[in-house]
Amino acid sequence: MPHSFVVLFLLILMPALNVCNAQTTTTSAPGQAPQQKQGPRILTWTPPEQTNPPFGSQIRKAVSEIRASCKNKDGKVDTYAGTGFIVVYHDPRLPAEQSFRYLVTNRHVAECLDDELKPMDVLAMSFQMTNTANGQTPTIVLNAHGNARWFLPDDDSVDLAVTPITLPTDINPVVIPMDLFFDQSDFKAQNIGEGAKIVFSGYFVQLEGSSKLQPLVREGVLSMIPDTQLTTTLKKPGRIYLGEVHVFGGNSGSPVFISTYGIRPNGPMLDDEFRFLGVVSGYYYEDSELRLQIAETVTGTQRANSGISMIVPADFVKDLIVNGKGVVADRDVYFKMQAVQAKK
Repeated sequence: MPHSFVVLFLLILMPALNVCNAQTTTTSAPGQAPQQKQGPRILTWTPPEQTNPPFGSQIRKAVSEIRASCKNKDGKVDTYAGTGFIVVYHDPRLPAEQSFRYLVTNRHVAECLDDELKPMDVLAMSFQMTNTANGQTPTIVLNAHGNARWFLPDDDSVDLAVTPITLPTDINPVVIPMDLFFDQSDFKAQNIGEGAKIVFSGYFVQLEGSSKLQPLVREGVLSMIPDTQLTTTLKKPGRIYLGEVHVFGGNSGSPVFISTYGIRPNGPMLDDEFRFLGVVSGYYYEDSELRLQIAETVTGTQRANSGISMIVPADFVKDLIVNGKGVVADRDVYFKMQAVQAKK
């Protein structure tokens, strides 16, 4: 460890250390007063006050369960579940205190893709919130008689979908702002690469049917930042990250965060600070011949999970919300309607 780093660490730690000297008594000859012997120096540390909940507790409140009732090509109706979260975007045309809210998930969740990656007939679509003002987890219906109005990337390799949402006033969700995004350029700027800690929170399918949504948090490391295209969950060549973090059925659409802990260009980061890295889209599993295959994580089919997950980069989420043709056109319609209302 560099000497300068040790000194800096001690300077930061010393104000929180209280030094107390323990006294011990030794026996002495009869008729003589007991002799006092200096005991060991004992260091005690008083931790700082916790002003915010742990990060894992915060991101659990940021995720929602997305549920779709879908009919396959054989006419069978089934229910599929995935994960979603809300990203807020401030359009410059809005007042400073207002933003647009978008529910984000995977394309294969939004379109209820079957095993052949063909969209099924979506009969209803809803999502269950994790965090509200009264502590409940209500279900918000996106469409009771069909699918939601999803916007998709032009690049058909990118497994993403977003839809604008308006929530009741008693719901105060934890959201992810754009300034928390970790873009591809940040790897070099922050001197962060493979081996960095990542965490995600997602829907826990084992608690299906519970009246209150209980997402889980899992931790791993960033395994690969490929410098070439890999096959995505949509079976197209595209750009993804790989993470050594175990995902399973229902985790599709989970937000993934990366820690900036360590020695950085602006100095050492002695505590975990997390940025939004991307979206879980699937994982690699081992087939009967021990070959790695790709699986999305909606159905939860039992397979030998390799522990390597696929993550859609945050850059794609930002580009879809800020620059996506359909998303931009939708905001333009909103402002035109506002202008018409203002003239009345």
